[in-house]
Amino acid sequence: MMQSMRDNMKIIIWLTAIAFLVGFGILQLGGVLNPPQSSGPTGVIAKINGEPVRYEEFMRVYQADLAELRKSRELNQGEDSYVREQVWQQMIQAKLMTQEIKRRGITVTPDEIKTSIRMAPPQFILEVPGFQTDGNFDYRKYLAELDNPKSQVPWDQVEAYVAVALPQQKLQDAIVAAAKISEADVRERFLRGKEQLRVRYLHFPIDSFPVDTSRIGGADIETYYRSHPDEFTGPAEVRLQVGLVRRLPRDADFSAAMERMRGLRSEILAQPDSFEMYARMYSEILSAQGGGKAPEIPYASMRPPFQAVVKTLQPGQISEIAREERSLHLFRLDGRRQDATTKQIYITYHEIAIRVEPGPETIREIRKEVDGLMAEARKDGLTKACTRRGIATRETEFFSEGKSGNSVFQRFPETETWAFTAKVGAVSRPVPHENGWYVYQILERLPAGLRPLGQARIFTRERLIRSLQVARAMDAAAQARAAILAGASEADAAKRFHSAIGTAEGTTRAGTIVGIGAEPKVVGALFVTPVGVWTQALEGTTGGFLGLVEEHTRPTEEEFKAEMLQLRNSMITERRQALFNEWLKQRRREAKIEDYRENFFEV
Repeated sequence: MMQSMRDNMKIIIWLTAIAFLVGFGILQLGGVLNPPQSSGPTGVIAKINGEPVRYEEFMRVYQADLAELRKSRELNQGEDSYVREQVWQQMIQAKLMTQEIKRRGITVTPDEIKTSIRMAPPQFILEVPGFQTDGNFDYRKYLAELDNPKSQVPWDQVEAYVAVALPQQKLQDAIVAAAKISEADVRERFLRGKEQLRVRYLHFPIDSFPVDTSRIGGADIETYYRSHPDEFTGPAEVRLQVGLVRRLPRDADFSAAMERMRGLRSEILAQPDSFEMYARMYSEILSAQGGGKAPEIPYASMRPPFQAVVKTLQPGQISEIAREERSLHLFRLDGRRQDATTKQIYITYHEIAIRVEPGPETIREIRKEVDGLMAEARKDGLTKACTRRGIATRETEFFSEGKSGNSVFQRFPETETWAFTAKVGAVSRPVPHENGWYVYQILERLPAGLRPLGQARIFTRERLIRSLQVARAMDAAAQARAAILAGASEADAAKRFHSAIGTAEGTTRAGTIVGIGAEPKVVGALFVTPVGVWTQALEGTTGGFLGLVEEHTRPTEEEFKAEMLQLRNSMITERRQALFNEWLKQRRREAKIEDYRENFFEV
């Protein structure tokens, strides 16, 4: 048994460490693979600050990641390009970190390596079954094997891994050393969630106070612009055109799934009580666990393909098969009723859904489409290229770096960096995603600083209109307060001055008012208002407010002390992560990256 464990250890260490070691340049894999010829440097797919990323290195990490993914599930068609893009991001980070380690002269001694292996084994060691007892890491077993002079575990490979991991850890420690958390910081975070108010309020939404926009002229806009420069000053921003070549199955892909669903339907028709059983066995949506049972919903809320097959069913009947873009669906209608008040039709049903993925031939065709789109987009622009091919496009709003709210950019920050560094009009590489391949073109970029009035005129007009509405809302709030203090009821004041009355339980310093949304300035004012006293008119993001604090609950010092240590540890981890991410982001901005990947890989 011990021999088997040792053999498995060799495999585990190799598979776990290979990507890490290659990424940091420890393993040189020349001659393993035969890269295609390219117009860039021979066998080099990129250069990062002049340091080459070799085809062999990249492919070894890529194959290791694919192998790791296949341990948990089958790879979807076309997902290889997504994995390849993730590996590219890993390689950039690895190269930048190893370059910084060299620049700072960070080294480790053999004794440090041995001490780390003994005292703080790598994560993959902790997960080796041979070093576990009842599913938990057994340190005694581990030390026994570590100290065994006849051990066949490849400790030299573990040492090679740790020899790279330790400098990396030292670098990270140096980068995040500035992370400090004071007791005041911890107390503020604690109170942010634990100190609570119950508030009765009058809300004066700006939409209730329209203004005559026909009377707003150019002079008014210019005056507002010059009087509020801070509202029109900001960091560099960019606006993009976005096209998506969708990764959808085609008729040939649906054929096999349709035959499978027809077979299920025939079985269910022959055995009317078997729907739940087949739903548990074959359905691929969450309701499968409950035998396909869905909650009651309005018939009108169903998607059109579903409405079409359910419309004429009687309770207990099985529908025809409904096809959507990526799936097939089968329904059993359980009941139908009409709401006595709204006259709306509600239905209850069971459902079986089978996902349909694009096959190899479909993926090849889609990739050819992407290649063709890229060639046309670089020649004629993304909009024209997409229009010719029937691909929908959209324009983003202006956004600053790190503020796009784009999940693709969050996964692949290289794309966002490109948006702020490439020339206006440039077309991006195709970016793989579960939905397909995204392509971006830079439409416009605004430099940091005060926006020229010509560019900000529309926004300035919107801000001016809003300011006039806010002024009216605040005036109404002030008048309502005066009326209440003079003896008017809250209901009468609300009706007279166009406000809504509400009560917000559990309002915390996080700044959200239940039923309204984020109102940090208003909540901040409420927390310094004595219980039982109406506030002055307060300006919020959604309009004017009056508030009366009915109850102010403060946590005890004992409660704070009980949570202080755990909260502090959580906060220091957050701050360290933020410091490291900002450091890495800055290194990426400064890095000179020469990318030759398109000479080596298809889309």
